[in-house]
Amino acid sequence: MRSEKGSALIMGLITMLLLWTLGMTLVLITARNASARELSSSHKRSFYIADGGLRLAKEALLVSTEAAFAACLDKLDLYIEQELEDFLMIELEKELSGNDSQYMELEYCEDGNVTARLIRENVDSHLNGIFKKAYWDYFLTEKRLEVVGQIEAVDSEDVLINVRDDHIKFDLVDAFVMEIAALKSIGATRCVIDCILGVKIPDSDFGHIEYELHTKSLGKSIELGEGVYGELYLEAPKSVGVRGVLDLESLVSMSGWVRRR
Repeated sequence: MRSEKGSALIMGLITMLLLWTLGMTLVLITARNASARELSSSHKRSFYIADGGLRLAKEALLVSTEAAFAACLDKLDLYIEQELEDFLMIELEKELSGNDSQYMELEYCEDGNVTARLIRENVDSHLNGIFKKAYWDYFLTEKRLEVVGQIEAVDSEDVLINVRDDHIKFDLVDAFVMEIAALKSIGATRCVIDCILGVKIPDSDFGHIEYELHTKSLGKSIELGEGVYGELYLEAPKSVGVRGVLDLESLVSMSGWVRRR
């Protein structure tokens, strides 16, 4: 009888141990699943927040691009008003001396006068070169640190935005590019997304090369042959105060998107 009681006690203890082990296993599995769900949720949340930071960085670059465009247009207008006519006069002397200018051609009018007509496509290309130089200086020298600072100052749920080496470089496809990273940490979860932000350099057909033409007398005559002279005129550009709507968003791009932890 005493032996049977001892056996029953042992079986009870074994049963309780098995039940305790099973219970603890279930508790650990439940806790692990909950931890995994929380970790997965943190990863997703940190990813979306970091991605949102990159979108805001692109918006900051768009603001900088708009400011660059306005500043470079002002420089272009100043060049048209103060320097372009001198440049064209040099080209006119070249044309008159028999060396063809790529920017103008002489038109002999029925009234006996001569007008230097501009080859607008080539003049546009020249002006776009002036604009590109100003654009280049803005992003690579004059305002580089300011542009980088505006991107890194993006404030979005504690996302850290970093421009690699504070560097903006020239790409071979007529664009400025910079490598940026967005970092977001939630607890022990850390998400980093790398990408490349780019700003295209606009060509003259983008819509920013706008000017009016007016014909002005140069106050001198040109010999037409056999002692006949005609008055010389120049078709000269003049800045316009209003330009069409420029699609600046088409100049800013985000590519090379890579996620790392």
